[in-house]
Amino acid sequence: MQKNTPNPAKAASNAPNTAQPTATDKEFNALRSAFAQHGHSLHSTAAPDGSTTYWAKRWGLARYLPSLHDAALFLAQIGGRL
Repeated sequence: MQKNTPNPAKAASNAPNTAQPTATDKEFNALRSAFAQHGHSLHSTAAPDGSTTYWAKRWGLARYLPSLHDAALFLAQIGGRL
């Protein structure tokens, strides 16, 4: 008797694949790298409602950035660019 083992490559699932990078992840990582080149660190946190908050830090000071667009504007303000 042959055992029927499911093929993981063909396994069906209703769960979203959260391991896939999104365009937002790519933008965030590009901005994080650009901030690092100017001595700042860029951080983010996701709220339970799904919104994401960003902030930049340098010398123990933090600047709240409500969106990636605002992060890009602040990057330009400190002399950086993508």
